[in-house]
Amino acid sequence: MMHESHFRAMNTEIGVWLWNANSQVDRVMAQAVHRFEEAEAELSRFRPDSGLSRLNASAGQGPQRVSPLLWTVLTHAVEAARQTHGIFDPTLLDLLRATGYNRSFELLGNGNSSKTVAPSKSPWGWHCIRLFEAGGLVELPAGFGIDLGGIAKGWTVDHVAVSLATHGAVLVDAGGDIRAIGAPEGQPWPVAVQDPFDETKDRAILALADGAVATSSIGRRRWQAGGKTMHHLIDPRTGQPSNSDLHTVTVLAKTAEAAEVAAKTALLLGTAAGADWLAQQDLRGLLIDRRGQEHHIGRLPTYESLEMA
Repeated sequence: MMHESHFRAMNTEIGVWLWNANSQVDRVMAQAVHRFEEAEAELSRFRPDSGLSRLNASAGQGPQRVSPLLWTVLTHAVEAARQTHGIFDPTLLDLLRATGYNRSFELLGNGNSSKTVAPSKSPWGWHCIRLFEAGGLVELPAGFGIDLGGIAKGWTVDHVAVSLATHGAVLVDAGGDIRAIGAPEGQPWPVAVQDPFDETKDRAILALADGAVATSSIGRRRWQAGGKTMHHLIDPRTGQPSNSDLHTVTVLAKTAEAAEVAAKTALLLGTAAGADWLAQQDLRGLLIDRRGQEHHIGRLPTYESLEMA
């Protein structure tokens, strides 16, 4: 029997599907909602009382003790920055604010005008985060700010999926960051890859069993600021919204966190460098450039390919 729950958290729509013969799974599904709410309360930069906001406010005031949850996600973000040589960088908060992304997107309003200043390359970077593992302490330079947005969402998707997997095959979807564990009745989960230029069409239907998929796109969160169209994917090398030739990148990986980081990294790198980087990481993906052309990295596990096998 398929059980499902839909709610909003972490500034996106969440869907949870659990295949379980027992009809009494309300408590289990409620736990998933609670875990997302818990993560948002601690990791959101838009909530002034969150652990992340308190850490950002304490920048320049010496080492600060943080919660185990914030410590875990922050250390994952620093490791992702190290592995991508800084293409993925969680320290772009000041640049996001400079482009006008200074409040939750539903409050910002798609297409609405927002105050902005000219963003420039930050004098800081991920390597300026000081982590003291022995005490669970974090030190940030004065004026420094962290945004954990995408990686926090991917980590939470993985965390919830793993916690529910003991009850049956599960799929968790948080705004396109998806993790599946197990397959209901042996059949992989169908995951649609939407055409970013036509929401009524799909570019592919993935067959996902044990694994994850995430999509990064410059078309999702856009707004007008200073007479210009802005988006939320900042290139740390320039301090500006990405101007690579890619519009949307979908990546398959073992975890939603890894897929989220890889999709963003590939998009910022552009078609040629992004494809090479994904291949080096032994990851599969679908890259769609600004002209709408597809570039496939590896063989995608689609329902069509399964039927042809």
